[in-house]
Amino acid sequence: MASAQGVSLSGDGRMGLIYDGDDIRFTSRARVTFTLSGETDSGLAFGGSFRADNASNAASGSAGNVFISGDFGRLAMGDVDGAALAAVGDLYSVGLTTLGDAHEMNYIGRLLGDTINDEDDGVAQFSGVSIPSLFPRALYSYSIDGFSFYASVSNPVTVRVNNATAFNTQTGLATSNGDSLGTITEFGVGASYSIDGFTGALGYERARANPASVTGLDSITFGHLAASAEYSMDGISVKAIVGRAMNDLKEIIEDEDGSKTQYGLGVSGTFDATTVTAFGRRDFAKDRYLGLGASYDLGGGASIKGGVVHVSPNVGSSETRADFGLAFTF
Repeated sequence: MASAQGVSLSGDGRMGLIYDGDDIRFTSRARVTFTLSGETDSGLAFGGSFRADNASNAASGSAGNVFISGDFGRLAMGDVDGAALAAVGDLYSVGLTTLGDAHEMNYIGRLLGDTINDEDDGVAQFSGVSIPSLFPRALYSYSIDGFSFYASVSNPVTVRVNNATAFNTQTGLATSNGDSLGTITEFGVGASYSIDGFTGALGYERARANPASVTGLDSITFGHLAASAEYSMDGISVKAIVGRAMNDLKEIIEDEDGSKTQYGLGVSGTFDATTVTAFGRRDFAKDRYLGLGASYDLGGGASIKGGVVHVSPNVGSSETRADFGLAFTF
């Protein structure tokens, strides 16, 4: 009955072992996803999806998403990717658990909280603040004849002090816990084109922290330009990604002995029921990641998966993580 009314259920699960660099432990989970769909009298499609474990956040727009689509394209809101990420993407993941998402590139939405909130490595005038979720984000996309265009904007959020002592020490301003410092808004554009197995993509994203309501604080702009090239043929895919930090983000990274350029290369090959994936990347902090994984399709939605990731940080000792087990889709 639920399916007939535009609500369907699906799920995923896993069971296995994970090595976190120190200990071997079990990893297990089961999740249910609700997928909603409908159509207006004029032919517009609409719907959404969210996981059962994220139901409360989906109700506020910080998890899951809803959309409407037609000849004009597709507009989605909620926990959706920014335009640069939607166009350029990440490298191929490895392992049963994706091993800390080591295949993911640095995008502003992922960097923003770490860049500003870290009192040692972040922006001095913004250290000791709290940044709420940028969701719900809005993402518009349009595709025609192999060409896709993306545009996104985040929910404008208020930056508030959450550590008055740290903030006052670094700025000399008389602020209190909970004081508003202004707003942050993130926006982006991206495009991709696919032809004969080749896909090229370009994305630009920017976030502006505007503390205009507080005397003595300057606005800060985080810019990021990313590009990718991917080629697939006979079950083998190769993808390269490069990103360049811009504006104040570049200066922050270079001040911390980082690099204004990040890059990565990934390879994936499928041979009968076996898929092998590998990647290598270096992020803005000059941390290096190498990953290798494989999966074997057992049929019926079950597969055997395993992977190894080696992390070599610019500062500190390197570590190796690994996992192995069974993955299920329902």
